[in-house]
Amino acid sequence: MKKIVLLGALTILLSAPALSQEAGEADLTPREEIHPKPKEYFVDVLLPHLWEGTKASFSAETVPYWALTGIAAGLAFTQDQGFREYFEDHDPIGDWKVIGNSWGEGYTQAGIALGFWGGGWLAGDQKLAATGEVLMESEIINGLVTTAMKQIVGRERPDQSGNDSFPSGHTSDSFCFAAVIDHRLGHGWGIPAYGLALFTGLSRMESDKHWLSDVAMGAGLGTIIGYSVSKNHDDWPYQKRWHLTDKKMPGNAVLIPILPENKKGGAGIGIYIPLE
Repeated sequence: MKKIVLLGALTILLSAPALSQEAGEADLTPREEIHPKPKEYFVDVLLPHLWEGTKASFSAETVPYWALTGIAAGLAFTQDQGFREYFEDHDPIGDWKVIGNSWGEGYTQAGIALGFWGGGWLAGDQKLAATGEVLMESEIINGLVTTAMKQIVGRERPDQSGNDSFPSGHTSDSFCFAAVIDHRLGHGWGIPAYGLALFTGLSRMESDKHWLSDVAMGAGLGTIIGYSVSKNHDDWPYQKRWHLTDKKMPGNAVLIPILPENKKGGAGIGIYIPLE
């Protein structure tokens, strides 16, 4: 039963763009070729976009939000033990926690991101493909930041199963996904995504894998990164990024080998470009 519910949630979210397209059928344009090509994206586009997304996530504009997240996590820290005892005594989620735990898994989020990207290609929908790009890029940045924080802080999990409790990775992944969906597709799809993200955080406490403060930090971290990457994403046709395949050598340029007179030392290549 739980797996069926999870599959249903995935189906609803993946069908969101298609449903929104049907709603605006009068505005549909003929199928166009999707850019960039897969090889071009992974060779030329991905790394520059990851760098841009990282800068956007830790820009001066996001400082107040990081501060609020830190304050929220600090306040939650004072309630960690009380919330853990509540979940142990009342078991509010029960076996349904498997849904939240599964939703927050890295492979689940990666699969959905690739689904958006691939769905955009199959449907000839540039916006949908770009949403897949944003999901992939934001989840990669979020994963790296979350993992780094886990290693630096080294907090023990409530069930003593490891020293990587803070922040919650499942929670940060889920909120990162929700932030992108909310920004790219609107609140109609963003609110259910946030609901699943919140349920994931509660499931991690129900499973005794995280403290309340772990979940609070993960929620803020994922939301900030998701929104920052999506808001600052350089959609096709690219404007901000140094596009390697666009930097072609002028047709009249000449490469000139440079060799040392004594045949010792290094060699080089000069570029001669006539200005006429």
